[in-house]
Amino acid sequence: MQGLASFDRWLTRRSPRPSSAARVGRPADLASGAQPAQASPLSFPTRPVAAHQHLLSPQGQLLATLPRSAAPAQILRAALGLQSSDWCGVLADESLGHGLQQAWRLALWRREGASAAGLQWLSEPVWARPGQRPAALLQAAQRQAVQALWQQGWRLRDVEMSLDLH
Repeated sequence: MQGLASFDRWLTRRSPRPSSAARVGRPADLASGAQPAQASPLSFPTRPVAAHQHLLSPQGQLLATLPRSAAPAQILRAALGLQSSDWCGVLADESLGHGLQQAWRLALWRREGASAAGLQWLSEPVWARPGQRPAALLQAAQRQAVQALWQQGWRLRDVEMSLDLH
């Protein structure tokens, strides 16, 4: 029965209720004559849990199918159509800077011959002091670039799963 309850929690992605889990099989409850709590019947979500999402452009075009837990880097790769010859990373924006604070931005450099060759800024400045971890800067800049995509009209839509029982 415990296996079914954990499977049910996994399906609905909810945590166990501490009050019912604490009551089941506690010796003090059994000694007082109380019956152990009965396991709840198996319940299913009203809507299937989508494992994937569609990335839609501002014009409504389907560009990619991404996992539900897609990282900002995956979303950017799909939205921008990054190729292996393109470079996407964090660069210092020399036009901005205050004392010890330096402005860093996510930049895209496309290979020559592409339709949009050259440097393109993808995010707003991320302010950091010298010595900040590069991975943290990259993640912050990627999050800001994804926020810019959402403001431009990009969106993720859950893929509805259909069960064919035939």
